[in-house]
Amino acid sequence: MTSPLFVRALRGEPVERFPVWMMRQAGRYLPGYRAVRAVTPFLDLCRSAELSAQVSLEPVEKFDVDAAIVFADILLTADAMGAPVVFDDAGPHLPKTIRSAADAAILHPPDLGKVRATLEAVTRLRKALPSTKAVIGFSAAPFTLCAYLVEGGTSREFNAVRKFLHTDREGFRSLVNRAADALTPYLAAQRDAGADVLMLFDTWAGVVSPADYRSIVVPAVRAVIEGLGPARPPTIYFGGLGAGAYLEDAAATGATGLQVDWRVDLPAAYARVGGKVRLQGNFDPAGLYAPVDAIEAGVRAMLDGVPAGRPHLVNLGHGILPDIPVEHAAAFIRAAQAYRPKGTPA
Repeated sequence: MTSPLFVRALRGEPVERFPVWMMRQAGRYLPGYRAVRAVTPFLDLCRSAELSAQVSLEPVEKFDVDAAIVFADILLTADAMGAPVVFDDAGPHLPKTIRSAADAAILHPPDLGKVRATLEAVTRLRKALPSTKAVIGFSAAPFTLCAYLVEGGTSREFNAVRKFLHTDREGFRSLVNRAADALTPYLAAQRDAGADVLMLFDTWAGVVSPADYRSIVVPAVRAVIEGLGPARPPTIYFGGLGAGAYLEDAAATGATGLQVDWRVDLPAAYARVGGKVRLQGNFDPAGLYAPVDAIEAGVRAMLDGVPAGRPHLVNLGHGILPDIPVEHAAAFIRAAQAYRPKGTPA
């Protein structure tokens, strides 16, 4: 059986066109998602396999994107490890923060029963989609999971995280390693449930220095990926906004592909990583506010920067914004699907 286009491109195989999907493609800009959320709290949606699969399928059915990513949240793993997560209008927050090695005693190996809905949603997606479409499972990367555990939520500077790192380096390293040990079985379970590709989101890894990125962030991601075994599915690592400075280090994680944002020059990025990994991205999500003809021209300009023979994964540089017009998202997808890589027969 032929692998999905998205998987073939991610593995570096020749493809007839570049595959395309959008981060946060099952989200607030879509009418079907808004209808579900109008009557369903966010956490209830994450914990319903039926609803999670339903909203995950909507962008595939509407836009014919090449991959569906399961609808879930990166903090479900924290809850499964014994760190409860509260979702409210202010966003997610963790009442029990981990500010020391002693605090980490509340954490335990993940209870996969608490993420059963996500695993079942992956299985539903794989059964619902044709073999030409890929299913993406995902989790936080170890450092970003720890950033939430320590900070208790999102932050501009992540001062509590950096304080822990600099006052107890070994304690912090132990916490990151513990997170890696927890994330590996969660991702393996998504693989076993039917995910064709696994993605790790390291949204906040850019808050550390280059030296700490190399010595703490990268080894933890590598441990997760290697822990999936030699027969692991292709993996994509998102090193976070502004992590383009760490591109070569991110390539050392063992990930099959790297997500890059719009602040990364695509031709230069390909020159930096060579043939080690594939790249995914990197259209500015705010560019979808532009008129349709400008969106189409922007996609072509972006993809003209991909070197000949490289199978690029078309995506936004970050998640789609909630007030983007649906027809503008459709224009982005159509333009990517219409584009043909250099050297492809007409």
